[in-house]
Amino acid sequence: MLSLRWRLTLWHIGLTIVSLIIFSIVSYEILSISLRDEIDRTLLERANHVADAIAVLPNRPIEGITTDRTDEFRSPGVYLQITNASGEVVSHSYNLGTQKLPVDFINDGQLSNNNIPYRTISISNQSVRLLHQPLIRDGEVIGTVQVGQSLANLESTLNRLRMIYMGGILVVIILGFGGGWVLASIGLRPVANITQSAGDIVRAEDLLARVKYSGPQDEIGQLAKTFNDMLDRLQSLFEGQRRFLAEAAHELRTPLAVMIGNIDLLARYQGDQVRRAEAIAALQRIGKHISRLIDDLLLLAQADAGWRLQLEPMWLDDLLLEVYETSRSSWSNNQVELIACEPSYILGDPDRLRQVFLNLIDNAIKFSLPHTPITLALRCQNNRVVVQISDQGSGMSVESLERLFQPFFRGTAPPNFLGTGLGLVIARWIIHEHKGDLTIESQIGIGTIATIDLPSQISPIGSDSLRGGM
Repeated sequence: MLSLRWRLTLWHIGLTIVSLIIFSIVSYEILSISLRDEIDRTLLERANHVADAIAVLPNRPIEGITTDRTDEFRSPGVYLQITNASGEVVSHSYNLGTQKLPVDFINDGQLSNNNIPYRTISISNQSVRLLHQPLIRDGEVIGTVQVGQSLANLESTLNRLRMIYMGGILVVIILGFGGGWVLASIGLRPVANITQSAGDIVRAEDLLARVKYSGPQDEIGQLAKTFNDMLDRLQSLFEGQRRFLAEAAHELRTPLAVMIGNIDLLARYQGDQVRRAEAIAALQRIGKHISRLIDDLLLLAQADAGWRLQLEPMWLDDLLLEVYETSRSSWSNNQVELIACEPSYILGDPDRLRQVFLNLIDNAIKFSLPHTPITLALRCQNNRVVVQISDQGSGMSVESLERLFQPFFRGTAPPNFLGTGLGLVIARWIIHEHKGDLTIESQIGIGTIATIDLPSQISPIGSDSLRGGM
């Protein structure tokens, strides 16, 4: 396959040749027609001069015109012949010799007062342009004057013009090929440099290197910038993946070590039922923690792969009431309060939204003192649905808030609460899938407020009254 440089060069030459050929053909035809028209005008002028000269001799018969009189109107390459009304030649110029101009048009009836025919004939192997003009006296055609001009000069001029055009096209092909190759090489040189830089980066496996480009910010500059932006993105993703894998391995190493330790206890204290029960309970707790961690890692992997939630119309207040009832029975050490729950119709995934609410309530309880209230509120504001989960716990520092949505960050949770450090990361992704936003506000010693902002939908007609009757 031809390279881009070759293709650009051939396109340049091809377009140039086609344009030049079209120009040559059009200009050649225009010049040819113009020169032939000029010859026709010259013939007509000469014929008019002869006719005018004969017209001033009203009493002389046309047969009395001598050859000397005819030669007065002759010039080099121009032939003159006069015939009577019957088509008989009465006079002609000496340069015709023994030849005669054709007079068959008279017998064919082609000659009339308003008909001045032109034709091209051959005399002595030369093309001659011939004009037939009637001679009129007292309104009657008494004969005809025939004026012919050799087309040798015209044909010679047109032949030279054709040779000039052909030579010009050949020169343009040579110059166009060289010029097109040079222009294509100059234009593609930055692309070649970018390609070489990219190849060096790939071969060196160095994501810190960047394509070097110092030219103008044209299409090539945008290409270099886009490539460097892609490298920035790849570097960020690679470092994030490496950091994520390292943190995931660290998170799995600790519970696995605890499991191995408890298994050793089971093997060592086979007769001690108390210690065996404690070890089994620890194994169950660690097993659930590992299972939850693996589930979270799998969900994040699916999110990175472009997996999308299946949203459906739903009443968010019904879901929040369900979560509220579950929270009251599951976390008895803290008082969960529902202070507002306005009817809210949205497009959502009930299971994933339930996961978000339970995770935020769980976090609020972790960072709150026993028997302190956890409040839930759902309000509708300007075509938006806002859910707030508040606690009166210890609060978080600014540094902790900045890292809150980083994978495996746990803050200062009590040691008896096992978490994966992925809950808020997953929660934010779920809310973003709902075209919403999740924000956390916190002050040390005052507490934390988690706010979920979701777009609302217009509820079906009659659905409010139907829900009220259920």
